[in-house]
Amino acid sequence: MTTAASETPPSPWPHRLAVATWLAAIPLLLFGGTITTLEAGMAIDGWWILEPGRGDHFLLFYPFEKWFRDMGTFSEHTHRLFGILVGNLAIATVVVTWLKNSHKRARFVALGALLLVCFQGYLGGSRVLDASPQLAFLHGALAQIVFAYLAFCSTYLSPRRQGSRAARDHESGRLLRLTFTALIAVYAAIFAGAWLRHAFSPLALGVHIGLVVLATWSVVVLARSLKRRGVSDPSFRPLRRAALWLHLLIGLQIALGLASFWVVVMVAEKGSTDVHHSAYPTLHVLFGALVLSKLASTTLWARHQLEVEPSPENPARSIGLEVAS
Repeated sequence: MTTAASETPPSPWPHRLAVATWLAAIPLLLFGGTITTLEAGMAIDGWWILEPGRGDHFLLFYPFEKWFRDMGTFSEHTHRLFGILVGNLAIATVVVTWLKNSHKRARFVALGALLLVCFQGYLGGSRVLDASPQLAFLHGALAQIVFAYLAFCSTYLSPRRQGSRAARDHESGRLLRLTFTALIAVYAAIFAGAWLRHAFSPLALGVHIGLVVLATWSVVVLARSLKRRGVSDPSFRPLRRAALWLHLLIGLQIALGLASFWVVVMVAEKGSTDVHHSAYPTLHVLFGALVLSKLASTTLWARHQLEVEPSPENPARSIGLEVAS
């Protein structure tokens, strides 16, 4: 056993690259949502070789005049380019983590992010090659999990996680249950939302609305609990900030959901699917992913903060100055 003060400070680069990977996934998700809204998933034929038999362009060398010919093509090709960027950043995160971080868990967390990104890319390519609506739905639903895991990875690799911790008490179990409940409820609402976007039906709409109510309630209850714990325990300051972010994100998500419902009704009536009309549903998808990713990182922080058992000398509190060498 060694004290935290005597340990060599961890390299910041695994964390920085993990954050860069997550940030690059934001426009990737944004353009992916735009593709679904515009129904432009087949705007470009082919995967690595585009428009086979009609150009045979390698993905990275797709001509500019074709790339910008319409909004659907632009969104689809830009989405693929950001996918390549996210994949390369995920590779860099794994390499640097294995070189700079001696902890096996950290290495495998980074490797997990790369494997998820690769599988998500494979699903996207297979969706185009097979022209499969089912794979399009699966690709969209899994994207939210991948995005949340990238946030989890960046938090796990953060040097700030080596800070002080709080002891378990009678409220700790409830707090951890609330984080997991909110995480599951939000993803269930997102999954139903993906079902609604890919196969609009009254049943899908009803299920989605019901799950949104449940998810909103669970997030609000969690945020309030985190805020109370942050006020009473200074070591919970990161979770107090998380509570503020959760309140903000869930409020914006509800507003975007209402705007999206109005747009969908308007589009159904007028048959319009232009960029202006697609903005609200696409942002609704993005902010749903932001809520989920914030919950993923918050769940990790909550588990980390409550890992330490009360010491015999001070059962009320233990800040966890000792860590395994």
